[in-house]
Amino acid sequence: MAGYRKDFDYSDAIAATQDAGKRQQLLAERQNKIDAEGLAGKVASNDAVSTWNGAYRPYSVSSTKSGGHAVSRLYDAAETARLRRFEAARERIRQQLSGQLSAIETDYTAGMRQTDINARQSAVSNAEKLAALGLNMGAAQAAATSGAAESSRIALDNRYRSDLNALGQARLSARAAAQSAAADREAALEGDYYAASESAALQQAQAQLTQFNADRDYSLSVAGLTGFLNGTPTLAWREYQSNISGDTQARAYEQALARWKNTGYVLQQDAAILGVPAGTPTVDASYKNASLALQRWKAGYGY
Repeated sequence: MAGYRKDFDYSDAIAATQDAGKRQQLLAERQNKIDAEGLAGKVASNDAVSTWNGAYRPYSVSSTKSGGHAVSRLYDAAETARLRRFEAARERIRQQLSGQLSAIETDYTAGMRQTDINARQSAVSNAEKLAALGLNMGAAQAAATSGAAESSRIALDNRYRSDLNALGQARLSARAAAQSAAADREAALEGDYYAASESAALQQAQAQLTQFNADRDYSLSVAGLTGFLNGTPTLAWREYQSNISGDTQARAYEQALARWKNTGYVLQQDAAILGVPAGTPTVDASYKNASLALQRWKAGYGY
């Protein structure tokens, strides 16, 4: 586990420092502590503490980011549901095709059986007709006993082969038609699915862009209130701090100059502030220079 100081008050330290690098380090260590000790939800989040500045310490910071995560999860859930519907529909198409092909094979087998039955019945019928004419068909595997028997046998064989061929062609045509129809339905299904996915992805991208802009605007508004953007001091805050520092120095300088005037000489405690040796009298030219410097400072020209 990444390091942190167990009994250290990171929140106070973060609020007290203006150094951007130190704040980031403290925020990182504080997050390590939250993760290691299971403090999430029990203490202010780092998002909130990163805005702490002196006495300004909001416990929570409301932003649009959590809403963005929720919206993203809704899109993910919708995509998952859409994919499940697509897979279920495609499986139904494949099951229907399998059932159609099975029915075609069943019909083909029944047709073959009926063709055989018809061929045998035709052979018997022809034998009876020839017998009525005083002719003999002859044994099935033997040579025909007459020209009429030979012609009849050839006609029966041709009809049988024709029926078999017709059955085979019908079987192939039915299978091809079923497979083609299934492929068309599956292609249309895929087209609809990918079109819906593309539309959803575009909507999500637009929503994320809107979310990004909202998060940015929110972060800027928080930065305007706290002086920190993601834990880093803003330029306005640094300028404000600089102005405070300058005003403090000006007041200290003015107070030291007043004491110089009242006592007639520079006190030891004011020497560093005024930039002249301790004991310098007011009749010295440096006193006049210091007075002019203070006037310039108040006028905004700097010291």
